Amino acid sequence: MKKPSIMAGYLLFTVLYFTTNIFAYTYSHSTSFTRTMARAATISSPDSVYYNPVGLVKLKDGMYLDLGNQGGMKLYEHRLVWANYHDATPSFTIPNLAVIGKIGRSAIFAAVYIPAGGGSVKYKSNTGIFTGALSGMMPYAMPPQYIKATNFWIQGAVGGAFSFTDWLAVTAGVKYSRFSYEVSMGYWGACVMKQKTAADGFSGFVGIMITPMDRIRFTALYSSQVIARGKTTDMKWHYSSIAEERLPDYLLAGINVRPGDAVEIQASYQLNFSQQRNYGTTNTMNLVTGAALHEFGFAGYDSAGNVVLGGNTQNYKGRLQHKIGLGLEGRVHERLILSCGVSYETQEIYLRVQNPLDPDLRNIGVGIGGKVIVSRQASLEIGAARYFYFTDRAMYNLIKMNKSVTSFGFCLTAKLI
Repeated sequence: MKKPSIMAGYLLFTVLYFTTNIFAYTYSHSTSFTRTMARAATISSPDSVYYNPVGLVKLKDGMYLDLGNQGGMKLYEHRLVWANYHDATPSFTIPNLAVIGKIGRSAIFAAVYIPAGGGSVKYKSNTGIFTGALSGMMPYAMPPQYIKATNFWIQGAVGGAFSFTDWLAVTAGVKYSRFSYEVSMGYWGACVMKQKTAADGFSGFVGIMITPMDRIRFTALYSSQVIARGKTTDMKWHYSSIAEERLPDYLLAGINVRPGDAVEIQASYQLNFSQQRNYGTTNTMNLVTGAALHEFGFAGYDSAGNVVLGGNTQNYKGRLQHKIGLGLEGRVHERLILSCGVSYETQEIYLRVQNPLDPDLRNIGVGIGGKVIVSRQASLEIGAARYFYFTDRAMYNLIKMNKSVTSFGFCLTAKLI
């Protein structure tokens, strides 16, 4: 009896997870990360605003603009018992924008970027998409023949950085995060279920940079958890309910070493704290009754008189996630800098509660790119990266999940004043 119960619980959690968060957290807030895989200890470059803004104190005085965009090609594959699905929907618009002002020992900044999501999935199957109780979201008992979903977070950050001495600098600021999600399902091209979710919340961060030697710098930054609250609106049955989404709090540490004037080496480490919270249970649901365990709940009726139940569910099966990166930049010409990097990321989600439509998997990333110094006032950078994921298996290989991602981007940096 234990195996069927676990299987039923897995499938039901897949539904809950899919309807709230289909895209994993991303570290690539700018093209500079795509080409180096490590930007935690970036100095003398405006793109440090996306990672640890304390490095802005090493800029020359003036006002700077950083504008970029990234895209990606992906292939998601999963096998769920008897069903096989794949998705290769590309994402072409993942922008970033920052404005920085630097004078004396201080710097102020404002930035907008995509910390998570930024893409779409489209699954189709004439025989129906059998993801457990997913059909329970439908007005009919039959599994849907198509699922379309888009998801993204937009995050804006404002703050400042100040250098007390040549060896000590600090930064602090606040972030506003906006979550947007839309999903639709149906049969033979006809949409019978459509939902939209919008939520927002605030968080803060504080960071430090220590320079014990002229060519070595250590940085650290802590960013608090984002708890975004809003509502989910059912566009077909015309009702709304409370919604909550979260981004993890994290610790970001880095080291910047310059063995020579033309070479820079960066190493970074990011620890995403588990979404698991001690609310007296380690399960997302009661496997006996099938009831979801919520921090808060709600009940009501839609326009057709159907009972609507819901609430927020924490990812109790999450664990600490680690991301390490190593990047190298070298000036090969007075107007050209080449770069490369490698990264490794652990898996946050346990096997039994993975989302097969977008599994969170261990991966190795390899990036390459360069920066062209167009003039004293402007530079252009391009980069590309390939992520290799480790296949995740569960239930004696009855469930198998894998994906591959290739990303690319460009960025323009200009000194306005």
